Amino acid sequence: MAKILGTGNTVLDTILTVPHHTKENQELRAINKKISTGGNTNNTLYVLSQLGHETSICTTLATDNEAKLLIMDLKKRQISTTHVQKIIQGQTPSSFITLNQENGHRTIIHYRDLPEVSFEHFAKITVEAFDWLHFEGRNIENLAGMLNIAKTFLTKQPISLEIEKSREGIEALFNQANLLIFSHHYATEQGFSDGEMLLKHIQASVPNAKLVCTWGEQGAWFADINQPIQYIKAEVIHPVIDTLGAGDTFNAALIHHLIQGDSLKESVKNANYFAAQKCKQFGLDNLLQKSITNKAIANIKQLSTAKTLVVNSKNHNQSIVLIKHQDGVKAYENNCPHQNVPLDEAYKIDINPFEKTMKCSVHDAYFQIEDGTCIEGPCWNESLTTVDITIDDIGDIYLK
Repeated sequence: MAKILGTGNTVLDTILTVPHHTKENQELRAINKKISTGGNTNNTLYVLSQLGHETSICTTLATDNEAKLLIMDLKKRQISTTHVQKIIQGQTPSSFITLNQENGHRTIIHYRDLPEVSFEHFAKITVEAFDWLHFEGRNIENLAGMLNIAKTFLTKQPISLEIEKSREGIEALFNQANLLIFSHHYATEQGFSDGEMLLKHIQASVPNAKLVCTWGEQGAWFADINQPIQYIKAEVIHPVIDTLGAGDTFNAALIHHLIQGDSLKESVKNANYFAAQKCKQFGLDNLLQKSITNKAIANIKQLSTAKTLVVNSKNHNQSIVLIKHQDGVKAYENNCPHQNVPLDEAYKIDINPFEKTMKCSVHDAYFQIEDGTCIEGPCWNESLTTVDITIDDIGDIYLK
């Protein structure tokens, strides 16, 4: 578990689920209304909190009733409010969001009448007590000083900077961060048609930073320090339920896996997966639980009737043998009942497509593919343990 400080915006979201997006001068009745805490940094910290980290937020809040709701919700999300700066003048920032039931896409209208975090307030925080600092790329005038303080007092602790929009002077801050996370909104505002073009443009000027650019359904581009740009496709999602907070989920999972010591490639891959899982549910609650439950172990296109596929499910601590059988898929624990060793312990599992059998590589026990029963060998009449699976519309295979 790491101690993470996030500096950025906190808003009160009013989310209206609508049957379709409205046109000008059109009246539309909402299907559902939800009021919840929002803001990029807040959402990112909430996901990190679910991933087991100790999170704190540095943000500004007003003193109105809406601010009290935000404080209560931050505490429910297990996000420390110790470093919140309270502003007497102004109102709680608000976002009014329409969520399209047809495709999960959203339209957001922001309202803000509140100053952002001051340099003086941030300077009082003992930043060296944290393992990771994450900044939202806004409030540029004060952010420059904040990053300078962080670089001065931190030793090995990484700093990440989210660049969602073009803001005057933000490019001058890129060298202050170890990880730069760009959105496709920023890239298109800068005139780039994909993440690769943006990162090529950025790479030479920030040689000591890891770079990531997310592009929604088109996937993500990334480049480690002094490494070529790579690309990962987006997860296929059907149906899309709610895209609100998907980018924040990506950022949280990316930070989490880098903290764990994973490579940038593996971290982006996992962040990509987490963001996709977010799009399959409303809101951010219980995201970790649902993501683990829903993670595919394979796709049916990887399978055939002539060979097995052995997969290891870290989340369920199992090694599983998969093979196509007739119009379906058979799944068994990768464990021969003779001596409780993996079926592929010595070499690959041999398949006889005519007899429809699998052979253990250790002591030549033959098992029927149809039901896992041993029909020849040292564990005759014993059976492989069946693993319950489900297959979705696009052929992804899940453990029940």
